[in-house]
Amino acid sequence: MRRVSSVVAVVFMSACSGGGASPGSPIDADVKSSMEISGPRVGVWIDTDPSIRTGGHEVDDGFALIQAFHSSELDIRGISLVFGNSTIDVEIPIAEEILRKFGPPGLEAFVGAAGPEDLGHETPASEALAQALRREPLRILVLGPGTNIGTVLIQHPELADRMVELVAVAGRRPGQRFVVGDFKNRNLCDCNFDKDPDAFQVILDSGVPLTLTPWEISSHVWLRAEDLDRLAQGPPAAQWLVPAARDWLGFWQEGFGVDGFNPFDTLAVGYMTSPELISCDVLPVEIRLLPDDQVLAGGQDDVSDKPYLLASQDLESETEVRYCHTPAKSFVSDLTERLLVEVG
Repeated sequence: MRRVSSVVAVVFMSACSGGGASPGSPIDADVKSSMEISGPRVGVWIDTDPSIRTGGHEVDDGFALIQAFHSSELDIRGISLVFGNSTIDVEIPIAEEILRKFGPPGLEAFVGAAGPEDLGHETPASEALAQALRREPLRILVLGPGTNIGTVLIQHPELADRMVELVAVAGRRPGQRFVVGDFKNRNLCDCNFDKDPDAFQVILDSGVPLTLTPWEISSHVWLRAEDLDRLAQGPPAAQWLVPAARDWLGFWQEGFGVDGFNPFDTLAVGYMTSPELISCDVLPVEIRLLPDDQVLAGGQDDVSDKPYLLASQDLESETEVRYCHTPAKSFVSDLTERLLVEVG
């Protein structure tokens, strides 16, 4: 089993307003320099479940795609779609519109798993990713359930060594609840993991280096009405994000009593583009069955167990991940500046 490097990314320790992370310790300039990606840029593949549209639907994948398209640090080799925030049939036209209007020339989206039952069954997405990995090693952004990635590892285990790093929006520390605002009895789900735990078990068993950019780190980052106002005055890509984002903001204001929303998937892209803004620790990781926290939060008496993807120094697992927990205060500025890039 490959283990994650012991060098940890712990740079800017002040958190933005939001949930409680556990900051690490500052590191000196020499260690910071050793963390930077050296040599030729590694190609990036994005596995995503975009649902951005008006009506109060999740927008973070749309923000993350525009963020990635506007980031010169990334050489994007391909896009694959996976069920998650919405169904595949809803995601396809959304992805096609984003790519047609704002994506790099020639980039296309490949249709992948429609549900967890597709784990291990080839799809155009898993075949395209496997072909891309045969051409070159890749870093992979896992912005939805891990089904497409798990399928490649099941069907083509020899390609595990070609996956330089998986960066997944998933995971938590033991005992951590995903709570927003004053609604302490409403837990958010660890949705990407919860929708296909078996795929993440395949990923852990493969030994591919895994970085988690979980709810904990995104809970510190808030996009508010004033941020959307700024995007509305920006170039076409930024403007395109705003109508759906205003509806999503309204959903959070009404549903959680907060004046912003957490742009979850943008932290995974930010880990790749601006690692100096992301603080992480290397921790043991494992999947455990524990009582369902969402049922417990609702006050039900009959509580069954569900899988949790847990990272903690207290675990005895020999498998490790890089677990990211604290963003720099300047992350929102970095994100909005990338969204506001004029491409022409």
